[in-house]
Amino acid sequence: VEQDGASITVHVPKEADAGIINNQAESFAFKFDSVLENVTQEALYSSVASEVVDSVLAGFSGCIFAYGQTGAGKTFTMAGDIRNYVHRGVIPRAIHHIFHEADMRVDKIYKTKVSYLEIYNDQLYDLLAPTPGSSEGLAIMEDAVQGTFVRGLTLVDVSTEEEALAQYFVGEQGRSTAQHVLNAHSSRSHCVFTLHLEMRTSEAASERAVLSRLHLVDLAGSERTKKTNVSGQSMKEAQFINKSLSFLEQTVAALGRRDAHIPYRQSRLTNVLKDALGGNCKTVMVANIWGEPSHVEETLSTLRFASRVRELRQELAMRDALSGKARVNYDDLSEADLKDLQALANSFLQGEVDVEQLPCDSVKRIRECYKALRLMAQAAQAALHTQLREAASLTGAALMDRASTAPGTGLGDVGDVDRGKLGFQVGMAPPDARPAGGLQLGSLSGGGGGAATPGAGPRSVENGSGGGGPHESHSATITVAGGPERNAAFSHYKHDIAEGRNLNTIAKDRAAQLRDVKAAIKDSTADVNASKSEIDRLTALLAERRPSGATRDGDIVDAEYLNLSQALKAAKLAYRTAFDKLKDLRGSLEALAASAAQAKQELITEFDNWVAMQGGNVAGLNLGGSGAEESELDAGEAFERMQLARLAANDPDSAVFHSALKKTAGVRASGAFGGMKR
Repeated sequence: VEQDGASITVHVPKEADAGIINNQAESFAFKFDSVLENVTQEALYSSVASEVVDSVLAGFSGCIFAYGQTGAGKTFTMAGDIRNYVHRGVIPRAIHHIFHEADMRVDKIYKTKVSYLEIYNDQLYDLLAPTPGSSEGLAIMEDAVQGTFVRGLTLVDVSTEEEALAQYFVGEQGRSTAQHVLNAHSSRSHCVFTLHLEMRTSEAASERAVLSRLHLVDLAGSERTKKTNVSGQSMKEAQFINKSLSFLEQTVAALGRRDAHIPYRQSRLTNVLKDALGGNCKTVMVANIWGEPSHVEETLSTLRFASRVRELRQELAMRDALSGKARVNYDDLSEADLKDLQALANSFLQGEVDVEQLPCDSVKRIRECYKALRLMAQAAQAALHTQLREAASLTGAALMDRASTAPGTGLGDVGDVDRGKLGFQVGMAPPDARPAGGLQLGSLSGGGGGAATPGAGPRSVENGSGGGGPHESHSATITVAGGPERNAAFSHYKHDIAEGRNLNTIAKDRAAQLRDVKAAIKDSTADVNASKSEIDRLTALLAERRPSGATRDGDIVDAEYLNLSQALKAAKLAYRTAFDKLKDLRGSLEALAASAAQAKQELITEFDNWVAMQGGNVAGLNLGGSGAEESELDAGEAFERMQLARLAANDPDSAVFHSALKKTAGVRASGAFGGMKR
């Protein structure tokens, strides 16, 4: 390593058996941006990654990848040793950097997603999929907004540093590793951990969103197979690794020569890294070498490749999107584009999208949108004329009867029984439909409300065997039969005993969920009945104000009658929306009620078991609560708390790291990671 800190010279002695005439070069000099030797992980991150991460936060995409032979330190550079917070690598530090800076920049709003892709034997695997290591449905695609991306790859929304670290640790457990002559835990695949950032200055729909991505890549070892003495599956893995890395070198060489054709699609690795190598991306390569004579051949190969990568220069540009579009396309619109515009125009007319979301990036798209709106208006006018012609031939009474009782409209009186279908209706209950009597102590409250009654407005929906009216208490407090002493013991068990506290928390949470759903059912019932009343009112007004001059052809349309017709249509739509919501809520009520009842029953059962273990006499129990929480901690829990407190005292930022690591501890047999073999 030269004194300038950016140059390195490799000396290779001539081979003695090469003969007298030997023109073999003995010295090879290389120049880089920086040469790091015997530095800390913090110094490496500051030199290699800090500037790239700052660029990503500013809106420019970035990529950091480690290249070198097995055992040279690629995985330690990128991931570090997760057992030691001080030795964490580039990826955990980059996650901390992004979330810390995002919290500090109060004038920006950041949304972050993470993904973790593994390329094993030139096949794509999703390390964050619900099924670990899934490869189903993954395909490399490209579009104007996202650039190159993997369709079907799981993108996980993360809002905190701890959530992002937890996802990273989960993905690490699924990586493919194997024992190797150069490394006991050799990575047998290329892994790409990506942070997807969306930056805005406000939450407005029309606000420009700046999109950027940070690729953090840990490549597999680049050594020749003759040095590893592998066979079987390991030989197959090495062949795929060397093949993909060879294509990576060819792609870099083509970019350096500025060839007309760049062979990105020769392998999945080069295709995935297309934007990082030749697109709008700030890329840093970390060349890991082994400074020993026995590895000089691989060292020279790595340094030559790093020199070629250093010569690549690309002009960076922000990828910004306005209303979801990154650039203007002036080509002729395809059939799919026209259908998308028609769907957008229809959504605008239905009030589902705002006016800011209509296309304004090209005159051609604006004109096509106007055409779609005109066609829809003509179709609506024709449909209205047809309805008016039919209505003109009916009497007022027939019109009212048809609007309120036509089959399939779902607009009959709320609460009427539909004999031909399964399901339920909401509304007035029969006079004899009284709930069951009160519950006894020790039983489980099912909860439920009454139905709508005349003059009292809609109430919460009846839940079968549940009891209670609109003033029913839904408190999560549970009591047991047996007198004050037993209830005092039960309170002590719920609040001072660790097992009881956990069960009581679960029971309270489930009761709160059930209570929220019942409140939502009550609100939805009110919406359904209000919509039905509005439909009845508008139907009556339409019958009274039917245009006296309307003819069979429907040429004369009264403006007020037209407005009432449109209002009736909107009321029917509101009725259907509220009814569907109510049906969904009612469908989830039974499962939530059963879950809450199960939690309460489990709490009472475990309390009875606890009382039995104490001798069965609740009067003789010591119910003192002072210091109960600490006394219930076992030795492992006490040590865990003490360890977290010590780590937080030494470095407050490490608390998030260790918390995420604990949540995703999983099964790690040995070493930094517990990988898997495919």
